Amino acid sequence: MSGKGFGQRQPTKIDKLVEDAVRYCHKRHPEALDQIFDNLPVKLNQQVVTGILAAFQGDIDTLSWFCGYMASEINRSEDNQKPHHPIAELSKTLITSGMEPFTDFMPYPGCRIVILNSEKFESLPQEVQAVVQQVFDIRESSPEEAHRVNNALLQELVVQE
Repeated sequence: MSGKGFGQRQPTKIDKLVEDAVRYCHKRHPEALDQIFDNLPVKLNQQVVTGILAAFQGDIDTLSWFCGYMASEINRSEDNQKPHHPIAELSKTLITSGMEPFTDFMPYPGCRIVILNSEKFESLPQEVQAVVQQVFDIRESSPEEAHRVNNALLQELVVQE
């Protein structure tokens, strides 16, 4: 008899990609993550990101590193040696304060973070808001403009098949 077990669900391609991506995040290996994300359609990329977020619930250090990676702050393994990663540090502050990455805020290429849930951000302690405003250029936009920017950035991420 095989050790797979009768009636047990077999891992899917996405399950295997998420497992690999989680391992690469733990190892802080952005080049390996690039191999995953650069070769998948956007819909599958989103599924892998969702799996990564689920895997890192409670692991704020790795989750904030992943936000830095997604914002293009960490592109090569050598970048891990830099003494300061503003996006990863800001992400850690926001996560620690109760904001959810990819739900309440979104890291984007170009070392940007977009606050998606402005009400939740405005309910953060004043000192957290002050840190964000000191370190980053805050630009407010209407929900329609934010949606337009979000769609434009998603188009940048679309891999041509």
